[in-house]
Amino acid sequence: MLLAEKMAYRLLLLFCSMFALLPLCARGNVVDECPVVSIVPERLPDMTMARSGHRIFYVNGELTVTGGHIKNFVLTQTAEYFDGTNWHVVDMAYPHDNGFAVVLQSGEVLIGGGHQDELGVGQTYTLEQYHPQTHTFEGFGCLDCRRVLANAMQLADGRVIISGNHYAPDAIGCYDGKPQVEHVASLRQYRSNPYILPISADDAVILGGNDNYDRHPDTVWVDRLKGEAFRAPLLEHWRLVYTDQPFSSEACSMADYTYLLTATDASGQLGFVVMSDTTFSLLSTVCPVPMRSRFGPIFYKGPVAFDKARQRGYVIGVDSLCHHQYILAIDCRQKPAALTLYHTDSQEEATITIPVLTPDGDLILVGGIASNNYKPLASVWLYHFATPMPTATTSGMSLWLLVGMAMAVAVFSACLIVYLRRRKQTTADDVTVVDDVTAEDPIDGKTIELMERIRTLMEEEHLYLRTDLKLQDVAVCLHTNSSYVSECINSVCGQTFSQFVNEFRVRHAIELLRQQPDMKIVAITSASGFSTEASFFRNFKTVTGMTPREWVASL
Repeated sequence: MLLAEKMAYRLLLLFCSMFALLPLCARGNVVDECPVVSIVPERLPDMTMARSGHRIFYVNGELTVTGGHIKNFVLTQTAEYFDGTNWHVVDMAYPHDNGFAVVLQSGEVLIGGGHQDELGVGQTYTLEQYHPQTHTFEGFGCLDCRRVLANAMQLADGRVIISGNHYAPDAIGCYDGKPQVEHVASLRQYRSNPYILPISADDAVILGGNDNYDRHPDTVWVDRLKGEAFRAPLLEHWRLVYTDQPFSSEACSMADYTYLLTATDASGQLGFVVMSDTTFSLLSTVCPVPMRSRFGPIFYKGPVAFDKARQRGYVIGVDSLCHHQYILAIDCRQKPAALTLYHTDSQEEATITIPVLTPDGDLILVGGIASNNYKPLASVWLYHFATPMPTATTSGMSLWLLVGMAMAVAVFSACLIVYLRRRKQTTADDVTVVDDVTAEDPIDGKTIELMERIRTLMEEEHLYLRTDLKLQDVAVCLHTNSSYVSECINSVCGQTFSQFVNEFRVRHAIELLRQQPDMKIVAITSASGFSTEASFFRNFKTVTGMTPREWVASL
C-alpha cells in the first residue's frame, strides 16, 4: 500500500476519533492547558549574610531565620529576624546546618541537630530553645542520637516527635520538656528529611521520599508512632518528592489530619497525594502539572506550602540554569483543583529553598542556593498571592468547531483514497511500490543523514535535558515519523532510543561533575534530564563503569 494511501486511512481514522470525542466535549470535559502567568516579586532587604540549610518560620509576628551554612560551606552559629524594615543578627547556642526547628504551642522554638563540621559532614546531638520575646537562645539538652536532616512535629498532647537522619541510623525520638530526648520506637524504614504527620492527638505517621542514604527505597513503608508500619499501594506508583532543604511538615496541612504531598510517577510527572488519616489518594486536577515552559524544563523542588484559610497550595520550581523562578499554585476550593503556573522574567539567580507563607497569605523565599552550596544567596523575595488567582477554564474546544473540522477531515480523506486507488490502477504496470524502511534494511546514505540530524538536534537544542522527552518529540522536530527515528538509532548506534538519550544525559552530568565536583547528586540528576536518582546512578555506571563518586575520585 502506498504511504500516501496509508495516510489517507489514518486521516479517516482521525475523523472517527474526533466524533468519539464529541460527547466528552458536549459535557465540558475537554480542558485547556494550565494557565501560565508572569509575576513580578517584591525584593525585600537582603539578609545580613547569605545562607542555606537554614530554617525559616514566623514567630512573634517576625520572619525568623536560624542556622544553616554561609559562603564556602562554613557553619554559622547565628540567626536573624526581620522587623519589617531591617534584619537583626543574634547569636545561637550552637550551629544548626540542616537541623530541625519547630514552633511550640508555648510560642518558643525547639531547634536541634545539624552537621557537625563544614562541607555538610557529620551529625550532632545539640538541642536548644529560641525565646522570641527576648531574641535569645538557650542550649539546654541533648537528642536521643546524633541527627542531621531530621524533622520534628508537636502533637496536640504536647509531645514533640523527632525522626530522620542522613548517613546514620534513624529512630523515633520524643521531647516532652525534659533535657534529654527519649528513644520511643524503632523504624521499619530509615529516612532523611521525612514528613511527620499527626493523625490524632497522640499518634503520627512518618514517611518520605528517600532513605537515610539518599536512595529511593524499592519498597515504601509508612511508619507509625502507635502501631505497626504499613504499605500504601499508591506510594509505590507515586513516589514522594525528596528535598534536602529543612522544611516543616505542618506547612503541607490542608485541614486537621489531612495533608497535601508532592509526588512523581515513573515518567517524572509531578502530581499530588492527599493523605487523610492513613488513607492515600491522588488529587484530581483540571489539567496535568506543566513540566515545561517556553524557557525549557521545569524542576520542582520540595513540599507544598499550603494556605489553609484560602485552600491554596504552592510549589516552587526552577529551570535548568536557575534563571527563572516558578511558582505552581494549586487551588483546592474547586474540584478538580485548578492549577496556575507563575514565572518570573529572567533573573540572575533563581533560588532553591523552601517557601514560607506569610500571615497575610503571600509567599516568601529566603536565601538558599542556585548553583552550589559554596555560594548561597542572601536575597529575600515576596510573592503577592493574597488576591484571587486565575483558574483554568474547562470549556475546551467549541463543539461546532470540532464538528466542522471532523467533516473536513472526512471529505478530504475520502477524496484522497478514491484518487489514490485510481492512480494505482492506471500505473500498476509502470510503478514498483516500495514498502516502508524496515530494521533489516542496510545502512544507506539517507539513514546516515538522518542520524546526523538527530545528533545535531540533541547537541544544539539539548533535548535530552527534558525529563519527559519522547521518541515522538524528536520525530516531530525532524518532520519525520517515530519508526524512522527509532530504526535509524538502532541500526547506526545499536541502541534503543532511551539508551541513546541517556548517554547524552550522562555526558552532561560528567561535565557538571568536572566543573562543579561539589554539586549535589540530586541537583545533577535534575539538571541532566534524569527523572530519578536511581535512573541517573544506573545509566552513569552503564556508560562510565563507575559510580558518580568513584568518577569524581578518579579526577
